[in-house]
Amino acid sequence: ETMVMVKSKVSGKIKSLHAEEGATVLRGQLLAKVEPDMAQARTVANLKSGYGRAKVSAERARQDYERDLELHEAGHISDEELRLSKDDYDIAQIEYRSALEQMELAEEDGVSMDLEAESQDILNIVSPASGSVILVEVEEGEIVTSGAVSYTSGTTLMTVADLSKMQIRAGVNEVDVGKIRFGQDVVIDVDAYPNVKYSGLITHIAPAARDEQGVKIFDVEIDIVDSDERLRPGMTANIEIQGDHKTDILTVPVEAVFKKQGRYVAYVFDGSENEPVEREVVTGISNISSVEIVEGLSEGDIVTLYDPELEGGEMSEDEERRQR
Repeated sequence: ETMVMVKSKVSGKIKSLHAEEGATVLRGQLLAKVEPDMAQARTVANLKSGYGRAKVSAERARQDYERDLELHEAGHISDEELRLSKDDYDIAQIEYRSALEQMELAEEDGVSMDLEAESQDILNIVSPASGSVILVEVEEGEIVTSGAVSYTSGTTLMTVADLSKMQIRAGVNEVDVGKIRFGQDVVIDVDAYPNVKYSGLITHIAPAARDEQGVKIFDVEIDIVDSDERLRPGMTANIEIQGDHKTDILTVPVEAVFKKQGRYVAYVFDGSENEPVEREVVTGISNISSVEIVEGLSEGDIVTLYDPELEGGEMSEDEERRQR
């Protein structure tokens, strides 16, 4: 259910890795350290120096304003001079807060902003979530690109997943999507364990279809409620969803029912030598082979699998096959 790709906020060289595949990690735990390239190091240095200058300027402006305030109360400076001193103090405070916010944002991304630290060891890659490291895609010494640059997705260092909550993503044909609903029970088996059955619940049905080789498919997410350590990401799962179910009902092959002018009809042989007669029917549930007949037919009626009104005229290949 939760799988996160871990990327670096700066471009540079992997200095050290602190987690292996299969390791269990906690949110915020150190995964790797990145030594930034020259451009990134220069940016961090500029942030540090800008913060330092803003802090000194703000403190000096505060002292100047407090001194001018005392001089103004003693009548030694004018109101205009005090106002200018206050403006300088406000501007210095704004610039200091801006520099501080930039420092804090960088630290949230794992960039060390210790003013006394060496510029080489500035980025700690930490785990964004608790779980297991299921994939490590880099080695120590490898050059990686930043994931924060808009024109590139960046290098994926690791993938962390919460294996305690497993989920299936399945594609359901548009013909069948109307038969499923949220919370519906699902029976699951995986190829690796053919004799083991798992239970699931439908938790999401995509609002729009996607095209898969000309077929409209809806993505459906299924939470596995009795997951265990045998299930792993990337396995192939087979799912069985029980839709509407009825027993002891009257059915005919789906080829025997035709839709005409908004109503459904079947053609029945009534025992005479004439052509089969049209009879309006009311249908119920259906599957790929049969359709329920609620009204209009009785058990034992003989129906055609073609439309006799088209016999002798131009018919499509499918209609000709049905007639045969």
